[in-house]
Amino acid sequence: MKKTTAILVLLLNILCLSAFAQKQLELKDTVTGKVKVFKIGQTIRYKGLEDTDFEKVKIQNITATTIVFYLPDEDESSPVREVPLSEIKSIQKATTIHNVSRVVGGLLILGGAYTMASSGALADNGGGSTGAYLGMGAGMVAVGVIPYLIKPKVYILGETHTASIR
Repeated sequence: MKKTTAILVLLLNILCLSAFAQKQLELKDTVTGKVKVFKIGQTIRYKGLEDTDFEKVKIQNITATTIVFYLPDEDESSPVREVPLSEIKSIQKATTIHNVSRVVGGLLILGGAYTMASSGALADNGGGSTGAYLGMGAGMVAVGVIPYLIKPKVYILGETHTASIR
């Protein structure tokens, strides 16, 4: 009796795992063999074969040959697009470090702009020179712009990476 119960529980677990297993897009580096996995719900930027710019999308569903994207920036009546894997030229994915550094950079840009705009008032209250506060503000803006100049990694399908759906 215990053996049949254990076998039934094992079969039920296998059925549940196969039923709830998510499809995922795997990009394998052609040189190193490293695999980057993209799952349903992730936000990426992609460029189609005919496109010139990257488009920000969220992966809604992955089928055997297509990926269904939700386009949050689209004003169309249907912001969902189904794209065959063969029509995707490249994928760009920002890491958490990219996102955090852009937030910090944005704050530095705002702080630097405020410092430069109010340099006259700061110089009068603090007893310093206006040029010093202008220089500090310009330095803050310059440091804040740096994260926006560093681009996330681009996965070019067919050249640097091969794509497969699992």
